[in-house]
Amino acid sequence: MRITPNITANNSLYNLQQGRAKLDKLQELTASGNNINRPSDDPIGTNLLLSVGDQIKAGDQYASNITKATTFLQVSSTALQGMADTMQLAKKLVATVSSGSNDPNELANAVSQLKSIKQQMVDMGNTQLGNQYVFGGANGKMPFDPAVAPPPYYSGDETAINVEIAKGSNSPMNIPGNQILAAGTEAVSKPYGSTDILKTLDNLIADVGSNNVAGIQAGADLLEKGADQITKAQTEVASRMLRLDSTSKMNVNNKNTLETIVGNTQNVDYAKLAVELTNQQTAFQASLSATAKVTKLSLLDYI
Repeated sequence: MRITPNITANNSLYNLQQGRAKLDKLQELTASGNNINRPSDDPIGTNLLLSVGDQIKAGDQYASNITKATTFLQVSSTALQGMADTMQLAKKLVATVSSGSNDPNELANAVSQLKSIKQQMVDMGNTQLGNQYVFGGANGKMPFDPAVAPPPYYSGDETAINVEIAKGSNSPMNIPGNQILAAGTEAVSKPYGSTDILKTLDNLIADVGSNNVAGIQAGADLLEKGADQITKAQTEVASRMLRLDSTSKMNVNNKNTLETIVGNTQNVDYAKLAVELTNQQTAFQASLSATAKVTKLSLLDYI
């Protein structure tokens, strides 16, 4: 086969274009810092990056959900601690009049304090985070509304507000108030106890006012059960917060692993790239020089 000057020129041009393309690719990698700048660069690597990217986004959403749930539970925990402290005050107060009293002023003072204690329990049952009642369920109503007669019936609902904290894993972040104070309703779920604390306080107010010793003593027993009920709710909240903390740490570890995969797949090795770029630039310049010498195309003399 006869090699004509035209064939030689075309081959030289092809080789120069290939060298230029490799040089352009290396310069693009240097400028972007990414191994994959378009799907055609590495289809398998692109699919991996898309999949891992979706997992990182999901992890970020889980982290946001965990933060929200943790804040919600922290507010709930503070309110429950307040309830527990208030119940201790109620127990001590009732103990002072559990055998009755012949002093009307003492009884009147105890009644006044019990009314204040009940109001404190109602206020803590109506604790809010922003515009949301933490013990109200999902219907948005004030859970213990003094305007509802006989006050206060539970006006919230028993909806469990769940948040997704990991793939396929949900966690409830609320405790409906009727499961704690069990006010004014019979057919409710009572996982922590069956004592109607607000009704107990109402009865104690009446019994102390009338110096009903049997009623006062019965109320004192119910206060003990009510205090245990609140303690169980506190334990549940603490358990949920512990789970959230554990899941949060796991999500952080998973995210670090995924980001390492992205880095290993996508980030260029600048030290290696610098050597390759220098070699390719040298090779390309050599190709230009050699082609200019082998061919008679004057244009190559000026490239």
